[in-house]
Amino acid sequence: MGNHQLVFGYRGSLSNDLVSALIQMADSKLKELETPFRKKKAIINILIEGLQNSLFHSIEGQKTLGNGHNCLFLLGKREGEYFIRIGNFIESSKKEALSTKIDKLNSMDAEQIQQMYLDVLDLGALSDKGGAGLGFLRIIRDSGNKIAYSFESADDNQQMFYSMEILVSD
Repeated sequence: MGNHQLVFGYRGSLSNDLVSALIQMADSKLKELETPFRKKKAIINILIEGLQNSLFHSIEGQKTLGNGHNCLFLLGKREGEYFIRIGNFIESSKKEALSTKIDKLNSMDAEQIQQMYLDVLDLGALSDKGGAGLGFLRIIRDSGNKIAYSFESADDNQQMFYSMEILVSD
């Protein structure tokens, strides 16, 4: 097993203000570690997208972590790469659509991801949650890697804990 270093982590309820504060804290930690600018920028962009996804798409009011949009977020470093793990509760009924979307994006090469990103920007349509569907595209584009993900059943089978891990190589 390699050397792992936890850079920063959070578990609890999210709000827009807290997402901003978490991003600022992660940025400070990355500066302390003297992370190269381009790498730090990619990591911060991925954190913004991942935490906003957790805020906008999680189930609100989980009993296990308190009220609000709850998430788990870890930023770490191991064997020459950073890892970002973000997780939150979702409705079980959304598992298949989410898996299909990520699998489709994971099957694309960098050129296809970039073209899809530009196509979505050109359309400019917003979803009912206020997004344009760029989050996963930005994560894959900025990391240069696929999204690893998993689902764990929650107690009532109406919800699941969804988590994703993104690697950003040095």
